[in-house]
Amino acid sequence: MKIEIDLENIFRDEDGNPEEGLEESIRRQVVSRLSEDYRKRLFDRFDIELGKIMSAQIETVMAERMPRFVDEILDAEYVPVSSYGQRGTPTNFRKEIVESIAKNLKYEPKNYSSDENAFTRAVKSVVDAKTKTIKDELTAQIDTKFKQDAIAFAVQQLSDRLGLVKK
Repeated sequence: MKIEIDLENIFRDEDGNPEEGLEESIRRQVVSRLSEDYRKRLFDRFDIELGKIMSAQIETVMAERMPRFVDEILDAEYVPVSSYGQRGTPTNFRKEIVESIAKNLKYEPKNYSSDENAFTRAVKSVVDAKTKTIKDELTAQIDTKFKQDAIAFAVQQLSDRLGLVKK
């Protein structure tokens, strides 16, 4: 720890009067410096602790009241205004969200998949997956049946050409 003593104040009291002795002056300056350092550390710690307590309190209050705040915000009525300043009919965020969801839950295929809404892309992906599954199953069945029929036909043709009679 570094302690500085101002020699200009050695023989003066805290008000600047020259009535203070050397010992009293040094004691006053040391006490002043130590109390200033202690006060600074105390206030720094106080700020940190206060910040922790405030954060905890805010978190508790927000957890408790946030659902009600969200409901109030969703139900708060407002009048939409177009970019040209035309006022619309009064509405609230909840109605706007429901309308937006209903609008986006329409199957509307476009030329480019990037232009399609999320619902259309989801439906297409499900249909594509099911179509691929059915196609794979049919291909497997058709390939097996085709192989059997082709072998039976080849055997029949060879038997007929070679004059073999099947018993």
